[in-house]
Amino acid sequence: MYNVVLIGCGHMGDVHLTDIHNMENVCIYGVVDCDESRAKNMAFKYGAKSYSTSYNEYMKDENTDIIICATYPSSHLEILNECVKYGKHLLCEKPITANMQEAKEFVETVKNSSIKVQIGYILRFNETYKKVAQMIQSGAIGSPVLFRMTQNHHIMDERKYFALLNDASPIVDCGVHYVDVCRWFTGSEITSVDGIAANVGKGAPEGSYNYGLITMGMSDGSIAYYEAGWSDTLSSDNVKEFAGPKGRIKIIERNNRQNNQEEGDLIEYYKFPEKEYKIINVDCVRRPTGAQLSHLIKMIEEDVPSEPTIDDVYKSFSTVMKADKILKEKLNKKETN
Repeated sequence: MYNVVLIGCGHMGDVHLTDIHNMENVCIYGVVDCDESRAKNMAFKYGAKSYSTSYNEYMKDENTDIIICATYPSSHLEILNECVKYGKHLLCEKPITANMQEAKEFVETVKNSSIKVQIGYILRFNETYKKVAQMIQSGAIGSPVLFRMTQNHHIMDERKYFALLNDASPIVDCGVHYVDVCRWFTGSEITSVDGIAANVGKGAPEGSYNYGLITMGMSDGSIAYYEAGWSDTLSSDNVKEFAGPKGRIKIIERNNRQNNQEEGDLIEYYKFPEKEYKIINVDCVRRPTGAQLSHLIKMIEEDVPSEPTIDDVYKSFSTVMKADKILKEKLNKKETN
């Protein structure tokens, strides 16, 4: 039995506990949040043994085995260092940090420590994305691949999104997932990156943006774009489509299906030149945090590597940070002209 402590009782903290609280080999030993009432409510909801506004007591507690870090990126390095100090294994949400300097330190600390660290690249454990990866890698649509990926949010909770914008732009926050998807699906490296950004309404801190679109070139000739925005006026949009010379694959999540939602996610596969359509249903947990935690436990027990590796994590993070810098420079140049 592993005693697990959650730090951060916001949206992602809730996502983690939803999927893990019934795991037979896990005890939710404690939950932590700077808002005591939120920590208390989370503890009650998931039957945690205790709650607190400080994680220090859990770090020092020899009964704590695993820390789940679901806080803002600016706090991740500090929490990692405490885990190393007290010998606690760590499941840390992405992005790994808020800037490149801290990211380099984060990666070096992970490589030089004896604790096991898994970063929350949840799509690596998503059965739908795993199926699509297998299809593309087996040549189902040929190569090179065009990646069309959008994730726009029509925000209803301004407090949540405005707070997040102060720590990470939309391109950085989830962009790490989709840069990783491009590298994972093709086995190729990102060789170029560019993009544009804008402020659609309010919320972004000075010098930043709440809407961005990045383009990427890859070493095998594949290309990709990723579009992400959080705004009062944008419509919600979620497109994940992958096209090649031999066909096309499109992911339609369960809740976006027009019918047969009980069958799970839908993979629409178009085969060319046969001009045949195939529908593949995948019974999939959208955010399989339990599978992530199970992999961390496997790392502890069997000494297997993290998924993805910390080097893969760093490559995706450095790509989105490079794109973020380009977008901000273009935006600020436009505003000063």
